[in-house]
Amino acid sequence: MTYMIDAWFERSNPYLKVIHRSTGIPLVSWRGETLLNKLQNGAICVEDFEETPSQELVKELFLLDCLEEEG
Repeated sequence: MTYMIDAWFERSNPYLKVIHRSTGIPLVSWRGETLLNKLQNGAICVEDFEETPSQELVKELFLLDCLEEEG
């Protein structure tokens, strides 16, 4: 499976999505305050998205999303 990251951090309502490339279905989706909180507490680092996202980054985003759902 391959995934695509669609993110725009520098807007008034920032967003980040991890999308399944074949189906176009978003599997992780954060926007606004939810994403800003993750950026402010260091759970997500904008610099990690400057280069082509690695498989490891996608895994970390999935894990972060799972932890959020449990909490």
